[in-house]
Amino acid sequence: MAQSVLWYDTALFAEFGYTVPTKMSELFAIGADLAAKHPGYSLGALSDAAAYSSYFWPSQCPLNNELSATRVLINSKSPKCTRVTAALQPLIDKGVFYPGSAFSPEYIKIAQEGKLVAHIGPSWFGEFVLRPASSFNIPTGRLTAAPMPMWEGETVNYSGEWGGGIYTISPHAKFPRAALDFALFMVGDKRNVVDVVNPDKSTGAPTFPAYIPGNKLWKAKIDADTYYKASPYAAMAAQAGKVWTGVKPVRYDADGAWGAAFAPEMAKSKDIQKALDAYATYTSNLAQQLGYEVTTKK
Repeated sequence: MAQSVLWYDTALFAEFGYTVPTKMSELFAIGADLAAKHPGYSLGALSDAAAYSSYFWPSQCPLNNELSATRVLINSKSPKCTRVTAALQPLIDKGVFYPGSAFSPEYIKIAQEGKLVAHIGPSWFGEFVLRPASSFNIPTGRLTAAPMPMWEGETVNYSGEWGGGIYTISPHAKFPRAALDFALFMVGDKRNVVDVVNPDKSTGAPTFPAYIPGNKLWKAKIDADTYYKASPYAAMAAQAGKVWTGVKPVRYDADGAWGAAFAPEMAKSKDIQKALDAYATYTSNLAQQLGYEVTTKK
């Protein structure tokens, strides 16, 4: 699974006197304080699918919500979307949120300089973005994760999802038992879940397997890992059942549209509402080309 959680640097939180936010308004208040008292420190990057999985999806912003096989809801002007852009834009303007990619050399430099205070991100962010020396290189003993902060007026602190994967076996497979064995190995065998050595010398291929036997193995691995100040597992487990289900699979490339439409507008204007509108226009055109009726309300 790739559910979003709040990754944060415990040392910087202690140094700056912050408490872990449970509401989005509290997270944005931290952002305002950083802008005023600690310029140059960051709460994350917003390009790629980061803004979507971290903020728009958990806010229930209706983008690419398939209502039926022929009808899709896309509305970047929904209050569930505009509350996100209204909250983020002032902090983009003040440099607290980076309008580009978390994987860009410019943002990696910010993180490697020790200026990343927190970053909402998926379950794999810790092992494959925040930790590696070739990436953010956050030092040992600083990081952990907290559950997602909740948007005001809501009763559930929803997550989004960035990545994740599902293994399927075709009914036409010539060797279905072998295919099943492979799928179970990938998500439930200690040799892959815990022991395999990755190119960056980290170990374990998946993060937070949804398959219970594999999840137990991964929990034991991450709980015992002294890299983290405290195990991030509890936050991931708390959010595993809270990925907002209003997002439905669609037949067009909704994910690729973040790079094709959202990211270029963000880079050009630094205006997140304009970028979201560009994304909505782009995906609306894609949807109509595939025969969808596009609506802005249910």
